[in-house]
Amino acid sequence: MSSYFDKVVTKVKDSIAHATDSVRKGILTLTGEASVSVNQLAEFIKEHKETKTECKYLLGNYYYFSHLQEHGIHYYLETNGHYILQLDASTKDQVLIAYRSYKDKLSLNSPIKFPKVY
Repeated sequence: MSSYFDKVVTKVKDSIAHATDSVRKGILTLTGEASVSVNQLAEFIKEHKETKTECKYLLGNYYYFSHLQEHGIHYYLETNGHYILQLDASTKDQVLIAYRSYKDKLSLNSPIKFPKVY
């Protein structure tokens, strides 16, 4: 019985997250703001030719630490294989994006307001 209840709770949480993402996308479309998801920004950082990536073997796993400086924005990406652990984008004056995998507030595919720089 509890496994059924767990499945229902999971489906409800997923539905709420999907609805929230849809509302955010709609608002960003109406306001004309530029947006990008954490996944899209991570791919941009990984694929950019000027990204500097360092690999470290820690606690039995490989971790990748990537840094990119472009158009006055510093990007930092930390991954464990394909799993995004942390992603930051900031100027010298403000934090544009601060994603942490251990926080539930931001999903990987949620649109985030971001200046058009790439």
